[in-house]
Amino acid sequence: MRDDSVDVLVVGAGICGLAVAITAARRGLSVQCVGDGRPGTSGDNFGQLHSGAVYAPVLPAVAQACWQYRHRWYDLIGPARAGGAHGLALFRVPDTVDRYRAAWHTLGIDVAEVDPRTADPFGHAVAAFRIPDHSVHLPALRASLLDLARASGVRTATGYDVTVRRDPSTTLVTAGVGPRFRTIVLATGADTPALLAHAGIGNTLRTRRIAWGRLPQATSGTLTYWLDGDMLAISPDRDGARVGLPGTAGRYGTTEAEYARLHAALAQRGMAAESLSLRWGTVCEPGEAGADPSALIMDLRGPLAGWSPAANLIVALPGKWTTAWHCADQVIDAIA
Repeated sequence: MRDDSVDVLVVGAGICGLAVAITAARRGLSVQCVGDGRPGTSGDNFGQLHSGAVYAPVLPAVAQACWQYRHRWYDLIGPARAGGAHGLALFRVPDTVDRYRAAWHTLGIDVAEVDPRTADPFGHAVAAFRIPDHSVHLPALRASLLDLARASGVRTATGYDVTVRRDPSTTLVTAGVGPRFRTIVLATGADTPALLAHAGIGNTLRTRRIAWGRLPQATSGTLTYWLDGDMLAISPDRDGARVGLPGTAGRYGTTEAEYARLHAALAQRGMAAESLSLRWGTVCEPGEAGADPSALIMDLRGPLAGWSPAANLIVALPGKWTTAWHCADQVIDAIA
């Protein structure tokens, strides 16, 4: 009897889902990748190819994964690059510099000190470093990934609102599309908890809202991070710039409060903020204490406490889109 099954169904055709699908196909597996066609928060938020320099002393696992896997994006980001050929890390307090220097040295991240008077036109920086980070237009990057997926033999389809279902007796999961799939990978970002809950699959994931701003026609052409003080980030795109601040204790306030915080940070640097608008998105994160922040790969054939078993389902969440290849390698290692 002919076996019409496919090795892997990847649900989610964003950056992580496509990276998983491409990795599976390159390892000789038959793959189908489906998505609903809607850009998630990663596709609409800052487009930054991180070297890990920003995270080195605070999230070393994320920094290491960014640094290790960044080169796998180079052939794809050419037409998607925005802004200059490098980023800048600026410091207002000398004591902070030593902490970052030590972390960069430990991870081997290639940085170069530059004149802060040239790097910071606003005159606030006491130290400045050129870092190998780039701004990226994520819709263009996703289009390049989609082309690569198809060239790699991945069957792709968008416009599918996939609903996963788990059979309580067998714990097998089905997705209601195409043939039978030996393994299903859920790479659906912030939609993941709702999809799992609808399928009756217990999980410990959590979501939170994040805010950032848009500055149309902003003139900054260099990706810039202030790594102390308010920690403002400015990322040029094809029509101005995106600006952001970290949350307060990891959380963001009301629209009015977040707009005021961003407006004040820009005003302190002498940047015109009259055209500033606020955007919101939702991100999904592991709920377990001590979870690897660079990537979550939950193989439900043998899940951790708080998760329901599922005989053929793997959940994939990269810590940053830059770490999507890191996440993909681990997913396919689990399948193999």
